[in-house]
Amino acid sequence: MPAHLAGRAERALVLGEQVDLQWSGGDAVLVDRASDAAFRLDGVAAAIVDGLSVPTTLGALCERVRREFDVGEDECATSVATFVEGLREQGRADVLEAPAGVTKVRRRYLDLLARALVNLIYPEHELRVDHLEREGARPTAIAQRRLMRDIRYAHAEQFTELIEAKRDGLPWRGRPSPDAHTMIGLRRLENLERCAVRVFADEVPGDFLEAGVCRGGASVFLRALQVAYDEEARVTWVADSFAGLPEPSHPVDVAAGLDFSEPRQPWLAASLPAVRETFATYDLLSDGVRFLPGWFAESLPDAAVERLALLRIDADLHSSTSEALTALYDRVSPGGYVVVDDYNSVEACRVAVDGFLAARGIRAEIRPIDRNAVFWRKT
Repeated sequence: MPAHLAGRAERALVLGEQVDLQWSGGDAVLVDRASDAAFRLDGVAAAIVDGLSVPTTLGALCERVRREFDVGEDECATSVATFVEGLREQGRADVLEAPAGVTKVRRRYLDLLARALVNLIYPEHELRVDHLEREGARPTAIAQRRLMRDIRYAHAEQFTELIEAKRDGLPWRGRPSPDAHTMIGLRRLENLERCAVRVFADEVPGDFLEAGVCRGGASVFLRALQVAYDEEARVTWVADSFAGLPEPSHPVDVAAGLDFSEPRQPWLAASLPAVRETFATYDLLSDGVRFLPGWFAESLPDAAVERLALLRIDADLHSSTSEALTALYDRVSPGGYVVVDDYNSVEACRVAVDGFLAARGIRAEIRPIDRNAVFWRKT
C-alpha cells in the first residue's frame, strides 16, 4: 500500500454525499450530482464503489475485490487504496471519524443482520415451500428427503433467481417472501444506513420513523443502526395499522385497482404482537422502540413525534402516502432524509409524492435507490 495512504487504512470510508452508483443494462455507472458527471465503471471499480455505499475500510474493500476477482493481496491493496484516494481527492468519497476497528465489527454485525432480515441465511426453505406447494410430495419418502436436502442444487436456476430477488427487493415468482422479515432487499437497507450515517455525522436532530412496516424488518434495521452507531437516545417509531393496507378509497387508487387489503394480500398484514416479536428476535425491543398502531389518518397527526431525522414511507397507496407526508413532513429536520419505497413502481404513490411536493412548493432532489424506491434530503 502506498505510504501516503497507510494512515487512511485506519479510518472509515464512505461514498460522497452527492455520488450514486446506478445500474443500467448490467453496466455500473458512477453519477456525481455535484458536477453533473457520469462515468461507466468496470467490474473492479464497480465492486469498490458498491462497497463504499456504506461505511467500510480499505481492508474490507480489498477482501471484497479478492472474493470476486483473481488478484494478489499486495496488488489488490495498492490498487484499491489508489482508486479510493482518487475518489477522495475528487470529493467523491469521504473519510469518517470512526476508527477501523469499530467500523469492522459494526460492518460485520450490520451486514449479517441485513442478510438475516431478507432471509439470505436459509433461502433454501423458500425453495422447499415453493416446490411442495406447486408439485406436491415425491412418491417415496427417501426421494422427497433427498430433494429437500439438495434443492438449491437440484433447482439451481430457481435458486439463483431467488437470491437476486432478495438482493433487489423484488417478489419471487409473483409473491413476497414468506420467511423474510423484510421484502425491501439489501440495496434499500444499505441506503438506510447511508442516510443514517450522514444524519449522525451532521448531528441532525430527530428520531427515525417508518410508516408501513409489514413484518417490521426495515424498522428493526433502523433501530440496529441507532444501536450500532451509539445513537440509542434517538427513538425508532413504528407506524402501521398492523392489520394490512386499507381498501382503496382515493380515486387514484380505485382507478388503478390497488387493493392490497388483508383478504387479497394476507402476507402484507402482520399483527402488532408479531412485529414486536420480530424486534425481540433480534434483541432490539426496548423503550427506544415505540409503536403507532392505526390507520395513518388517525394515528399520525397527533402522534407524540417531535422531530424526525429519517422518515421512511412504505405505504403503496396514494391515500396512505399522502396521509403520511401530510402528517410528518414538517417534523423532518433540515438535513434529514425522506425515503419513499414505492415511488418508481407504483404510479399512485408517485402521483401522491409529486402532488404533495408541488402543492407545498418544495423542490426536492429526488434520487433513485433502485427500480422501486427513492430518497431525498430535506433542505
